[in-house]
Amino acid sequence: MKKCFFIVFVFAISLNSAVYAQNTKTAPENFNDFFKQFNSDKKFQVTRVIFPLKYRSNNDDFELTDYTMTQEKYKTLNLNNKADEKYLKRTLSVKKNKVTLQQRGLDNGIYIDYIFELKDNKWFLKTWVDQST
Repeated sequence: MKKCFFIVFVFAISLNSAVYAQNTKTAPENFNDFFKQFNSDKKFQVTRVIFPLKYRSNNDDFELTDYTMTQEKYKTLNLNNKADEKYLKRTLSVKKNKVTLQQRGLDNGIYIDYIFELKDNKWFLKTWVDQST
């Protein structure tokens, strides 16, 4: 009888541990929720940029060049400004662990891709490519 009780007890503990381990795994962050907070909370935004930030941008000769930015030189972005819609088209390209926000100017030369990456179930701005003229 003691053996049977002990086996049931060990089984119950094991089952409880497995359920707990399953519940502690966090679900991936919703990109839309992240993006809203990223654009409205400057402190949050800085915590969700991968520094040093490596990005590409046209130089003075309109050649795409690699640059690196430190956190101290970073200026917060507002990538969801409704007022910009008069002269800017935004498109989101969503893949499993990567989202690309394409900003295309309407007859003004703006051509920028912002690339976000899911890392440890949280979204981060990884880089951008600015080919604006």
